[in-house]
Formats: sequence, C-alpha cells, structure tokens
Amino acid sequence: MEKNNLSVNKILYYFRRTIWEEGSVKFREHPLVYMAQRLYMVFKGLFVENHWGYAAQLTYNTMMAIIPVFAVIFAVGRGFGFEEYIAAWVHRVFASQPDVAEAVLNLAGSYIQYTHTGTIIGVSLVFMLYSVISLFNNVEGVFNGIWAVKRERNWGKAAFDYISVIFLVPLAIILLSGLSVFFNSILGRLPDFQVLTPVFKGIISFAVPLTVLTLFFTLLYTFVPNTKVRPSMVWFPALLAGLCIIGLQTAYVYYQVLFTSYSIIYGSLAALPLLLLWMQLSWFICIGFAELGRANQELNEGHLGEDRPDSLLEKLRKSGIVLSLLCHRQRRGVGPCPMSELLALTHFSYSQVMRSLNMLVDAHLVARTFADDGAEVYTLNRDAGELGAGTLLKAVLGRKTPVKQSGNCMQLSPEVERQLEEMTREYLSAMDAVNVESFLIHNS
Repeated sequence: MEKNNLSVNKILYYFRRTIWEEGSVKFREHPLVYMAQRLYMVFKGLFVENHWGYAAQLTYNTMMAIIPVFAVIFAVGRGFGFEEYIAAWVHRVFASQPDVAEAVLNLAGSYIQYTHTGTIIGVSLVFMLYSVISLFNNVEGVFNGIWAVKRERNWGKAAFDYISVIFLVPLAIILLSGLSVFFNSILGRLPDFQVLTPVFKGIISFAVPLTVLTLFFTLLYTFVPNTKVRPSMVWFPALLAGLCIIGLQTAYVYYQVLFTSYSIIYGSLAALPLLLLWMQLSWFICIGFAELGRANQELNEGHLGEDRPDSLLEKLRKSGIVLSLLCHRQRRGVGPCPMSELLALTHFSYSQVMRSLNMLVDAHLVARTFADDGAEVYTLNRDAGELGAGTLLKAVLGRKTPVKQSGNCMQLSPEVERQLEEMTREYLSAMDAVNVESFLIHNS
C-alpha cells in the first residue's frame, strides 16, 4: 500500500514540480517534458478549473438554437440563390444521421415560412436572430472562460462580428460546395488504376475535409476569444481536433448498426438522444483542444503551470521587482504596462507574476485595467517617489482582519499584542525610508 502511495506521490511531484524546473522547453530538446507540461495544463483546465462542464452548456445552447441557425443560413443562402448547395452541405454534415438532416431541412424551411406570415412576423424574426446571437455569445463566453479573459467584447463590436458571421457562413458553405464539386470532378477523370486510383481517391477524400476542419478550428480558436491568440499556437490543436471530429463521424457510422435496437424502442425519437450525444462529444473535442492551444501559447510566453507557493521572502522580492519596474515606467511616462512586458523583463513564470500583481492590486498599490485588445495592463496607483519599502511589506503581510473568537480560543495577552503592533509600525515606518524605485540598478 505504501509503495502504491509512493508511486502516486512521485507522479504528482513529477507533474507539479519536476517538469517545471527547466521552464518552458522545446520539443526537440525534451519531448517528454514538452508533452507532459501541456498534458498537465490541459488536465488542470478541464478538471481543476472545471472547463469540461462547458460542453454540456454548449450542447444545450446548440440544441436550442440549431433550427434558428440553419433557418438564418438558409434565408441568406436563398437570397443569393444557393439554397440547393446549402441543402447538400447539410446532408454532408449529418451524413451519419440522415433522419436528422431531413428534420433540420424541413424545420428550417417551416421556420422561415413562419417568420414571413401572420401578424407576428416581427416577433418571430427577432426571436430567430436572438437565438442565433445568443448561441454566438455563449460560445464566446466559453472561450473567454478557457482563456481567462475577464472583459467581454463590447456590444457594438459583438453585433458587427455576429452579423458578419451570419452572412459569411452561407458564402463559406457555397465556396466549400464548389470546391467539393471541383475535387469530385477531378476524381472522376482519374485513370482507373487498380491500386493507385483508390488510394489517391481515399487521400483526397480524407485530406479535403481535414483541411476544412483544421481551418475552421484555427479561426475559431484565434478570433472567438476576446484576447490576442496567435494562429501559430493553435493550428496544431486545430488539426488534432479535425482528426478527432473525422474519427467521431467515422465511428458513429461504423457502429450505427448497434443502435438498431435503440431505434426500434424509441422510434423516431431515437435520433434526438443520438444527436445530443454527437453534439456533446463534438464540443468535448472542441474544448479539449482549445485548452491545448491555450497551453501552447501560455508556455511559449513563459506562463508556467507549477503550483508551488512562494515563501514570504520570495513574495517580497518578486513583488518588489514588479513594483519597481512600474515605478520606472511611471517616471518615463510610458503608460500602462502589459503583462507580456513584465514577463519578459522579470523572467518569472506567469503564475509568479500574477500572484505578485494580484497582491499589489488588492493592496491598492497597482491598478488593473484593460487595453483595446482585451489584454490586462497595470499602472501605479501612487506617485513613485512616495512609495516606500514599508508600504510594500505591509501589502505582502496583508491586512489585519479582526475575527470574533469564542472564549475558549487562546489569545495573546493585550500587552504583548500592543508591543508587537507598535514594533511593526516602527519597523514599517523605518523601511519606508527606502524607496521602491531604488530596488533595481538599471532603469529597465
């Protein structure tokens, strides 16, 4: 039993401490550490921060908005005269669930017809657009949660982006349909070699949807969060997500025969729970690889995922360096300091800098605001010349919060407590003679 516990402790120690000792590493130099760091951060995001639960939320939101979404796509496509292309695309999307494809097409057509008739046409149209925009907003909220973005997109920009997506999606579907027809025509003209032709057809039929899905997930991971995400950090997770979606679709078709008895029991309703299962698994894949994209970018920027807490002396040293940098920045009149610059100057991990900043913000020594791109920036709340080491130490020690205790709790004698408080005040006052700005030798 002790041996098993020791093994578990070793595994936990490896993921929490050992893999972070060399900082962020390259795959070519330390492939196992490289993968272990990302695996740990993905696991932490999904299960510790409970981002796994987003899949159920988005499955519900998608189910509520699926008919209005397709109705909007059909309405825009009909306006351009490409309704048939979109219908063919729906059949391809739900190739493993033909009953669902027919139901979606029929209900979307009825929905459009309903919004054009009767006295409540305005209410129906507003509800349809609200359902679509609400889904977009929920998806954005989930991705902001994954990327720890605290400020949402302003409504003006969000409305413009959502309306743009509503019009661009049908056009993208039409473009993809045209490409599909083009590649199918090429495949039809290939010479009929016994071995090469089937292999070549299989490669093209696999590569085209994989390319489309990779592009889709790359755009999703890059532009949906209200923060700066580099495509170079998310394209590989997007590729893996595309592979998993294709695998899910293939597995669903292959094992569909197992659901025959299920269909006999539930009849026409059998498609509904199967659709929910397919949606939830798809969102699991989407969210899981979004976490991998976040881990890639954060590790690339030095945001290490170790959980080791700092000692009191480490807190004082690191928060002093951060505060001194902000003092020099205020002296130069540069303006708010982004997190990326603090990471580059201090060479601390993301969690270490973040803990120092949170402590300084709580002490009202530093103000946290947001730039136009949603990134957090930091400025001093006080004049740099008046900021002493005693004030910093007081922030590190924290505020004294009186707690009402029962008579059975042991307490210091009033005289000793008075002496300690007096000595602390004198000590902090003496330390204020040392200006925080002088902590650093160079004006970074």
